[in-house]
Amino acid sequence: MLIRISLEDFFLIKDQEVEFEKGLNVITGESGTGKSLTVSSLLFLMGQPNEYPEGTAVEAEFFKDGEHIIVRREIKKGRSRYYLNGVGSVQKVVKDIVSQMVLLQGQNDRLKVLRKDFQRDTYDRFSQVMEIRKEYEVLYSKLEELKEKLMDWVQRQRERAIRLQILREELRDIQSVGLTAQEYENIKERLSILTSMEKINTLIERALSHFAEGGLIDKMLDLKKTIAQLSLYDKSLESFMGNVEGMIEELRYLDQTLRSKLLELDPQEINRLNEKIYLVQRLERRYGMKYAEVLEYAKNLQSQIKSLEEEEDRSLLEDQILELTEKLKHLGQILSEKRFSCKDAFESRVMETLKDVGLEKAVFRVNFIPQEGRYGREDIEFLFSSYGRDEKPLEEVASGGEISRLALSLFLLSPSAETYVLDEIDTGISGEASIKLARLLRKLSESMQIIVITHSPAVASASHKHILTRKEFIGDMALVRVEELTGEDRIKEIARLMGMVSDKTIESAKELIQKVVTKL
Repeated sequence: MLIRISLEDFFLIKDQEVEFEKGLNVITGESGTGKSLTVSSLLFLMGQPNEYPEGTAVEAEFFKDGEHIIVRREIKKGRSRYYLNGVGSVQKVVKDIVSQMVLLQGQNDRLKVLRKDFQRDTYDRFSQVMEIRKEYEVLYSKLEELKEKLMDWVQRQRERAIRLQILREELRDIQSVGLTAQEYENIKERLSILTSMEKINTLIERALSHFAEGGLIDKMLDLKKTIAQLSLYDKSLESFMGNVEGMIEELRYLDQTLRSKLLELDPQEINRLNEKIYLVQRLERRYGMKYAEVLEYAKNLQSQIKSLEEEEDRSLLEDQILELTEKLKHLGQILSEKRFSCKDAFESRVMETLKDVGLEKAVFRVNFIPQEGRYGREDIEFLFSSYGRDEKPLEEVASGGEISRLALSLFLLSPSAETYVLDEIDTGISGEASIKLARLLRKLSESMQIIVITHSPAVASASHKHILTRKEFIGDMALVRVEELTGEDRIKEIARLMGMVSDKTIESAKELIQKVVTKL
């Protein structure tokens, strides 16, 4: 319920506070005195764009579920600032709160009633199927989620197959080396030893090359023979014969020793080990990590492959979709049957109230459009004609005033908010029809708070609270004042609405109050 609106600086309104009560609140005043301040200030609160002057500020207080809620918007330095219960907030939050608390239905505000979701909700509340519909919505959402999951599954299969192929190729590349980290270290150690052996054999073979034919021993034998021949001429050289013979024996022993030091090498083993080392080093370069880390990465690849191979079974998804589809079909049938069964009663009730608001010739119909969706197996559309035939969707045929009166009829059957604001709903209504409208508003206000901006004396007579707007001048500056009318002041205002204030219209105003209020 709307408790108050405080207008600190809102166009011509300065430091005014308007308080509202339960029931029917009526706002009257001469043209140009700001009667529509309730609508315009609430629209301002919800963030309606406009050229608002610096310092514009509006605050509204609501009461719901035992809690007071205060929202505020002000213009400072050309920018809007929003507040919720005194704490800075944003437009969306404030707008959502005001929209939930109040339904604005002005003469030029057609959007709410024309919306298909509004029409569907209004009808379903009357038909008492909201709980079934909510259950249907939950199942529908689950089914859509499963269908999307199945589509994702199909797409994932392609991506999964590609990913599996890449992972398996990587794993095969690593596993093709066939070495553990320890085996790799053993190979490096063995290859180091073999490399040293090869160098030793190379040196030995180089040394043995000096003992080949024509080498050191042959030369020493030739030296021995030459000295023997010389000693025939010079006996002093005979003493060297023993030394040369000793040297020959030493050389023969060295030759035997070197030959015994030659190591047996397997070139194929060296090649084989070098190939293993190359394969490992290639992996290390490719992955930028040590071989032991590459092997750990291979374990991670195996885990990923296992996870992808255990992907959710498609048949399980399809079974769940089939099961939910059947449940949804059954629940949709129940929802449709209940909706169809209430059609005549809903149309009759709306038609009755349309007559009470001056639309005696109007025709109203509920049209069910077959359409599977989140809210059932059909969409709901309201058809209307103000002259008794050729009823069409609301947005095609109804004027603003007709829409407002039709909305009243709908809300009498199925209120959707605690506060309903009506701007000049009485346009085009007079005489007995205006009295019927006044009684209808009074009756509707028993179940919800209604705020009406009106020129109708009958509607003003039905109020629980009467608010007057008037314009004052302070020098050349015009200001709007807001005040509550009670007693004789209220009766005089109703008389003014009748045309002029006189003894006769004052008496007529009293009679009108009696006729509207006491004869409900």
